[in-house]
Amino acid sequence: MAESTILGLSGVVLIAAIAALLFIEEVGVPLLIAPGDLLLTIGGVAIAAGRVEGVAFVSASLVAIVGGAMTGRELFALLGRERLLRVARRIRFEGALENAARLIERSGWQGVFLARLIPGLRVHTTQIAGVSGLPRHLFLLGVAPASVVYVVAFVGLGDALGHPALQLLKDSEHRVFTVAGFIVVVAAILLVLRRRLMQFAEQLELADWRGAFLRWPTGGGLALIPVGIGLNYAGRALATYTGAPLFLDSTGTVLVALLAGPWAGGFAGFASNLLSAGTIDPIAAAYALVSLAIGLAAGLASRAVRRPLRGGLIVWGLCFLVASIISTPINLLVQDGRSGVPLGDQIVHSMLALGVPRSAAAFVGEAAIDLPDKLITVTVAMLIYVAVAPRRRLMIRSS
Repeated sequence: MAESTILGLSGVVLIAAIAALLFIEEVGVPLLIAPGDLLLTIGGVAIAAGRVEGVAFVSASLVAIVGGAMTGRELFALLGRERLLRVARRIRFEGALENAARLIERSGWQGVFLARLIPGLRVHTTQIAGVSGLPRHLFLLGVAPASVVYVVAFVGLGDALGHPALQLLKDSEHRVFTVAGFIVVVAAILLVLRRRLMQFAEQLELADWRGAFLRWPTGGGLALIPVGIGLNYAGRALATYTGAPLFLDSTGTVLVALLAGPWAGGFAGFASNLLSAGTIDPIAAAYALVSLAIGLAAGLASRAVRRPLRGGLIVWGLCFLVASIISTPINLLVQDGRSGVPLGDQIVHSMLALGVPRSAAAFVGEAAIDLPDKLITVTVAMLIYVAVAPRRRLMIRSS
């Protein structure tokens, strides 16, 4: 795999390899096996491991990304809109192109900045800027600051998680097959039930999940993220110091997601785990993706909470399933299947003693904690949500 090859490099060679791949992607060539997000995160891990110099890597990455985007703009300007749309129809990404085009045509360089930060639109922004004839200086005005945010975010993520991730890989080699088996089983179940799940999603008012992903947080929504982080941190601290058999670390994530959308909620959850990892919960960083997924799930279900009781049950069910399914393989890697909560760990030990496969025991142990934990989390978040006046909710989403 490409990422395995890249991880085997170091120093100037690693910087040059990642910079070259970033440039190629920005020009418009999709890198499905080594996307830019992954490349920058690998760079952050390499910085944490002392294999590359941080300033040099970040500088090279920025030059490659901005240079590739400007080169891509010129190439697509020569290609033309009609040819681009013909290609888009064949490989079915015309929807993403249309979304990028709307942002750029409506907001100019600000639209470029926003679109470059929305997953799935970054490279399409270059394509649309080229075929629409957006002036070079306006395109650069949006690309440059967005690239700084993009590089710093993913390199910072890799650097922050670098040491724990490297230690995790070293300690968990013997558990990889168990984790892989669990993931394969879950993927197979989802594949078999995909049509029924889509129909069920429509019944739960989740049919607009694509549109929800493309709604970027407003200024009011972004301002709520520190509030969500504070609520998460306070809840986790309460559970830690009282010894309660719960996590209590997602109330702020769910609240922000309901008020400001999936990305604001996901970021609040992700940042909360990184904060907890440095203070009250040393292994919280490994579960940052779980918190991100909880925020995304709650945000996607935000339309359903127009009817609070029914909507609250939907959000609870989604958050419970997401947390249990994603946490289980992490538990298997990090803690040999344990959740870190005594009650859940006792369930795991009891099931193992009965001969239950470790992956199944780990899932049941995690689910036994997540079921009441997410009920309390969503109940508190919904009470706060309902207490916020409808007019103020609208202001948060549209400011």
